[in-house]
Amino acid sequence: MVDVGLEQAFAKVRAFLEGDFEHPGLTLYDLQNLVGYSSRLKVDGPLSYTMPPEPALSGVAAVRLYYYPKDPEVNLIVEIEDKARKRHLRHFKWNGISWTAPRGLKSDLTATREVVPSIEEVGGDFFLGYATEEARELAEAIRRGEAAGAKYMLCTRDNTRIFYAPSSSPPTIPCPRCGNTNMIFKTLTLATPEDRIEAILREQRALRTALEDLLLYLRRKLGP
Repeated sequence: MVDVGLEQAFAKVRAFLEGDFEHPGLTLYDLQNLVGYSSRLKVDGPLSYTMPPEPALSGVAAVRLYYYPKDPEVNLIVEIEDKARKRHLRHFKWNGISWTAPRGLKSDLTATREVVPSIEEVGGDFFLGYATEEARELAEAIRRGEAAGAKYMLCTRDNTRIFYAPSSSPPTIPCPRCGNTNMIFKTLTLATPEDRIEAILREQRALRTALEDLLLYLRRKLGP
């Protein structure tokens, strides 16, 4: 069954980025104005902009643009959140004239649905869309401080990190530890090897949060 609202939203975003007979397409300068970017700002991103409600977007929950000012591969991520709260992501790079497809990433503005890839846990982090051996290799690179530029989703509740493979757009998934659905997109900027003790402490904090949630759930179910 075709999701008409999702199809309309993708068509709107396509016209917004590429332009139509009445309006020019979105330029990098236009995007920077939308998100409030200035060269004086020392940020890696993302800076975001939520498109205002209008009839063409009434069939989805939200359309957001995420701008990464210093990323050499991905300048823009378009996120369309449908009524079922699933997020559809498309990646773009500005080539000086128009928005193009970054190497190995999806940018086709069609309302296709993607299969949720497998998820692996290694060293306190989660890896989405990686084979087991690839996840272990990336975890080791993160520990050595050699994975700068790797993109991940961060849980706003317990700081759980979910690194996702660059060959696919990350689907909407809750935090594997606490179930929180409020995830933000970040880029790893480690310049020095990660302190192993800090990694252990981060994992302990996540486990403590999960235990606290479990205790609250049991108290609600079983009573005082």
